[in-house]
Amino acid sequence: MTRAIKFGLAAAAAATLAVSALAAAKVKSGLEPGTTPGAFQVVDVTGPNKGKQLCYRCQYGVQPVMAAFINGDAVKSEALVADLQKIVDAHKKQGLKSFVVYMSGPGAKDAILKVAADKKTTIPLVFLPKGTKEGDIAAYKISDGVKNTVLLWRGQSVKGNFVDVEAKSLGQVEQAVDAMLK
Repeated sequence: MTRAIKFGLAAAAAATLAVSALAAAKVKSGLEPGTTPGAFQVVDVTGPNKGKQLCYRCQYGVQPVMAAFINGDAVKSEALVADLQKIVDAHKKQGLKSFVVYMSGPGAKDAILKVAADKKTTIPLVFLPKGTKEGDIAAYKISDGVKNTVLLWRGQSVKGNFVDVEAKSLGQVEQAVDAMLK
């Protein structure tokens, strides 16, 4: 083998290893399956408790829940919110509850209202009253390095954790919801 071919093969192998390492180092966000989701406070912007501070985790109790935690610009989450609404609508008879937490404060209220109006959502869209550093939400370990984290829980146990959910990975969330509701 010539030196150029050996160098090319070595470079290709190094690139493959680098890509593999990046895939293996997937960012973690949210509670792991089997852990207990704790209480945390939110301010409801669009749901049945509009304008009130409350704990949806507490209100939903042991019912099956799909909760999404959104980082960044609320308007960029419109597609995900619409997709989650479809999942909730399809599983309403089975008692699936849901809410979307914008990992921001009151400054996001107008953008959240726009998402609700544009997508005609009935899922409560909420924000954090005191920010992400509060102990109650910090315990959820939502990474600020991801676009979103979707958690599924039933009773006192997390059943699923999905990070950076988008249209192509939504099927995995739907399958996990189906499994949780059986």
